[in-house]
Amino acid sequence: MSNTETAAAPKADVAKILAWLVTVIGVVMFIIGIVAYGGISAQLKAQGITVEAVTADNPGPLAGKDVAGPFTALAQVNGIQQHTITSTSACTYSDGTTVFPGGATFGQIPRVASNDGKTYSSAVTVSDGTSTDKATHAKGDPLSTTDTCIYNARNTAEQSGWLQASLMLPVLAFAVAVFIMGVGLTVLVIGLALLNNGRKKAAVKVVEETKE
Repeated sequence: MSNTETAAAPKADVAKILAWLVTVIGVVMFIIGIVAYGGISAQLKAQGITVEAVTADNPGPLAGKDVAGPFTALAQVNGIQQHTITSTSACTYSDGTTVFPGGATFGQIPRVASNDGKTYSSAVTVSDGTSTDKATHAKGDPLSTTDTCIYNARNTAEQSGWLQASLMLPVLAFAVAVFIMGVGLTVLVIGLALLNNGRKKAAVKVVEETKE
């Protein structure tokens, strides 16, 4: 055996070890991704949430299914959004016009009521733009029908915002789990390719030695 062949042998061993290491890392990452995805799904399903129908006429393809994955979670978020729009767009002024056409979010609905939701927390007037029902009221006055509706709509929008944010967290977690699986699978393929390349080189070397 020549000096060149003697030096090449340890290099080949190191390359093989690295190839196996890359392969094992890929397998581990892929398994971690699967376990994480399954764990998130199980925890989400344990909450007993079912996808709400978007509307009676168009409930959506996932309506009634358990929320246990990213698509059902997003469908539930959409259902909550539609219900919030319906709820917040139900308030009307005394003349029958809608206060929030197309609905409103929590941040878009002003607060004029006290904590008990029965009286005004401060004086509101039409002239300074603080009135939400097109009328003037003193602090402590009972809420008008319009502002009572706005108070309830604001609470609904607040709860809606929290629910949507809570559901988006597992959706993000699902995305991370899938990303880990994807990276693991990629690393695994690279490791297998390196192992296969090492076997081919070893086979070629055996053939050349046989010829010699």
